[in-house]
Amino acid sequence: MQQSALRVDDEFFEVGTRTIDDRNRLILGELIKGSKRVRLYKNDHGEFLLMPLIEIPASEIWLYKNKEAMKSVQKGLENAAEGKISKLNLKDL
Repeated sequence: MQQSALRVDDEFFEVGTRTIDDRNRLILGELIKGSKRVRLYKNDHGEFLLMPLIEIPASEIWLYKNKEAMKSVQKGLENAAEGKISKLNLKDL
């Protein structure tokens, strides 16, 4: 696994205490609700940081790299949420 360094300047607050079971498992439960994957970091003091991840399929990453296309998609979603939609006949294109 490739190692990368992460400098964290944010403050962290204790959110709970958990026990690692005999099989070295740690159950986070509600502490990390909504996340299925995390990236783990460990520093020289033995402290761990869990960073929730959302993975994007490689075929869709272009959208996140193209600011103009992303703005267009976001505007379209805003318009749809506001009910500003109309039917389009693809044959007319």
